Amino acid sequence: MHYSIIYHGSCGKKLGGLTNMKRDYFKLQSTIAEYFSELSQEELKKEIFPKHPDIFNAVAEVREYGITWQYKRAVEAFGVNDRMFFFESNLGKQYTGNPRYIYERMLERYPDFTYVWCYSGAENIPGEPMIVSRGSGEYYKLLAQSRFIINNTTFPLWYHRPETFYFQTWHGTPFKRLHWDLTSRPVERRSTPEFYVKSTCWDALLSPNAFSTKTFKSAFRYDGEILEYGYPANDIFFDNKRYSKKRKQIREKLGIIDDSPVFLYAPTWRDGKHIGNAMFEFDLMLDPEQFLKHAPKDSVLLIRSHHMSSSDGKLERLKGRVIDVSGWDDAIELMCASDVLITDYSSIVFDWYCSRKPVIYFVPDYEKYVGPMRGSYFDLFELNAGPICKTQAELFNELGKAAQIKHSSYGDFYSTFCASHDGTASDRVIDYLLSK
Repeated sequence: MHYSIIYHGSCGKKLGGLTNMKRDYFKLQSTIAEYFSELSQEELKKEIFPKHPDIFNAVAEVREYGITWQYKRAVEAFGVNDRMFFFESNLGKQYTGNPRYIYERMLERYPDFTYVWCYSGAENIPGEPMIVSRGSGEYYKLLAQSRFIINNTTFPLWYHRPETFYFQTWHGTPFKRLHWDLTSRPVERRSTPEFYVKSTCWDALLSPNAFSTKTFKSAFRYDGEILEYGYPANDIFFDNKRYSKKRKQIREKLGIIDDSPVFLYAPTWRDGKHIGNAMFEFDLMLDPEQFLKHAPKDSVLLIRSHHMSSSDGKLERLKGRVIDVSGWDDAIELMCASDVLITDYSSIVFDWYCSRKPVIYFVPDYEKYVGPMRGSYFDLFELNAGPICKTQAELFNELGKAAQIKHSSYGDFYSTFCASHDGTASDRVIDYLLSK
């Protein structure tokens, strides 16, 4: 098939001769990326995709000659193992998130099943699953053989065999605008068309609440099945015994004295600080030394940059009661170990609310962030879900008060965003999958 597509009017761009380049995959990928990056959001949403679905077919055909051909060959060579589950989290870089907690519960219930993890980190994954590297020949071979494939981002697939069930767990309740809902043109928008095609492979999508369900439909243009079960990663906050054990374990690993107040500073990434390769520069907007001067006695400050941010060694000089936990895979473990969360526009806050522990919003760049930089789904000042501080002085004034709070109700906010969570999300997901 030859794709010579000419768009008229405001688009005025030509994407032609794709099949002539399809064996030169990297050249072709560059051509497609350049084309999409020059289009406005309005053009993509109203002119290109509704009127020209064949563009997706063009890209899909191209991918078969780049990445997906390995999967296709594996599908042709191997059958499906009905007891094989394939897990991946954050592009195979971490053992964390909903895939981790679904897996660990499955190990308890079905230890004899066959499990595969795509993982490149150093942590020892329990249960001795098969470990594969993302993009390797073995990776595609085992993807093709698995009855269930589970991810919290996306697999590099444009289709999957009919016998395989692709379960998308996602991560967090959206605070920042995503994909089709973006109001400006940050770097992430360039990935929207490719993400959309990949999302059509999902057989079901997990949602933590009704708001997320509505947002996912809009931001992802997803019209498949959505399970509003809550997130398996948050089950631990509803199991006091398990929570206490994890809290003690992680605090010991971090070298924290049992009764020390622990503040977790976990800001999100900034679109405006792009440094290449889907990474963003991490600006430490908080002065750790001044923080400790104003915090309660023996306080510990954990600093965790977003997984899409790079601290570039800026925190290595910080010692003692300030600990850089940016390299810590699992945010849930850090939440268990901490007493107060300090964040900005990160979706981590919605998981934190399940713990009912206090949160402080520190947003020195609020007008810039919610305006031209990206846009958000919420007005922080209308949420009424914790003190909002625009300066360090305001933040320091809240530290002592927050450290004294042991249990926060959050009122309507909790019922809106956490009502689906009851500690059984992992079991409900597993029961659902095994019914397929």
